[in-house]
Amino acid sequence: MEQIVSVFGINWKLLLIQGVNFGLLLAILYKFLYKPVLKMVDTRRAKIENAIRNAEKTEAELGLAEAEKARIVREATKKGDELIIAAKKHAEGEEHTIMKDAHRKAVHLLNEAERRVNREHDEMIQKAEREVVRMAVLSAEKILRKA
Repeated sequence: MEQIVSVFGINWKLLLIQGVNFGLLLAILYKFLYKPVLKMVDTRRAKIENAIRNAEKTEAELGLAEAEKARIVREATKKGDELIIAAKKHAEGEEHTIMKDAHRKAVHLLNEAERRVNREHDEMIQKAEREVVRMAVLSAEKILRKA
């Protein structure tokens, strides 16, 4: 082994000092560079994992919100249809009531008009009878005067 050391010209002291320097440099780089870089990488990894979990959670909540929205729209449509049907039924009932009232009023007006016409007819007949009686009396008077 000594021959290899002498052939290659290896100096054990220099090799030992370079080994200590390399170890020191490695220790300093490990403490001031490697650890902070690892800590930063771990922090970023944790943030990314957190963001992924939050995104998945948000996506699940969005799906639930979409389902809730669809349910609410279905309920609102159903209630709207029920209100429309109820309004139509109410309108039909009101129409029937209004038609009955209008028919009753029309019958009442017709009956009233018929009574008025009958009353006026009776009055005209009475006037005509009085006029006939008056004319008969006048004619009888004239005949009696001549005779």
